[in-house]
Amino acid sequence: MNLVHFNKQKYKDVLLVKMVDNKNGDLPFFIRRYTMTPGNSTLELHNHECIQINYVYKGKAEHLLNNQIFEIIKGDIFVIPPYLPHRIIEPNDSCAEIIEFEFTPSFIDQDCNNIQNTEPFLDFAYIEPFLVSENFVRPRLNLIGKVQIEVEDMLNEALSEYNSKKPGYILLIRSLLLKLLVLVGREFTVYLENSENRPIYDRHRDAIISAVKHIDAHYTEDLSIDEVANEYRLSLSYFSYLFKSITSRTFTEYVNNCRISNALELLKNTDKKVIDISYDVGFNNVYHFNRIFKQQMGISPLEYRKLEGAL
Repeated sequence: MNLVHFNKQKYKDVLLVKMVDNKNGDLPFFIRRYTMTPGNSTLELHNHECIQINYVYKGKAEHLLNNQIFEIIKGDIFVIPPYLPHRIIEPNDSCAEIIEFEFTPSFIDQDCNNIQNTEPFLDFAYIEPFLVSENFVRPRLNLIGKVQIEVEDMLNEALSEYNSKKPGYILLIRSLLLKLLVLVGREFTVYLENSENRPIYDRHRDAIISAVKHIDAHYTEDLSIDEVANEYRLSLSYFSYLFKSITSRTFTEYVNNCRISNALELLKNTDKKVIDISYDVGFNNVYHFNRIFKQQMGISPLEYRKLEGAL
């Protein structure tokens, strides 16, 4: 499998975190979930011997990569190739919960060396979508809907297996990792197929990110695309075009995703009625809420609550 490793000598003065430095460092992988809070300093700029996946489970933070700082939010998943310096920076005014999954290339490749006919597919589906040339490392990929839930379930299961270490846990974690890489690889491929507007993304990213922050903070309110576009002094049609180009979703789709994502938490962790939850997350019609929920999740809110209660 053709893995890209960045120049070790170039980063020789950067702190190198080795697998053996982690808890259970004799294993070819390491998994943890940690919380970042304001004023709680994190590890300085560093790099890793191995491949590291990070998933933002809750909240938001900032990611320093290639001397640039990117905001990361719930649903973001990003991969750090071996030896590439980075740092996750604690938020100033909120908390963030991160799931970190680090592994050696051999952990996923040990049984693939002799299957030459499938090697190109494995390179593409599992690793190559992420390990591109250093100047083009994708800062993050945001997962939504069913894919987001599926990825979170896999990460939680892998973390549980890692902590409990029941018989066969290494094999199970490896299978979960391979599935995770396939799913996220597919999502990244979709992004690449729609990346012809990259210059537009670079020019207008700040305005659209500000609009996204506004939606994240006010999704429970009546949000008008006309008002938001006017706020950033863009015509409705141009704002709509930019928003879709940069987020891969329409304004309405993004708002609905925020609302459904928060509805999932309320269905799972409270005993509120569905109609009350629909209003709490910003829908003014429970029938519309039910329709959008089923459209995104494939099941009704009540069916989702029953499934979560049975787990």
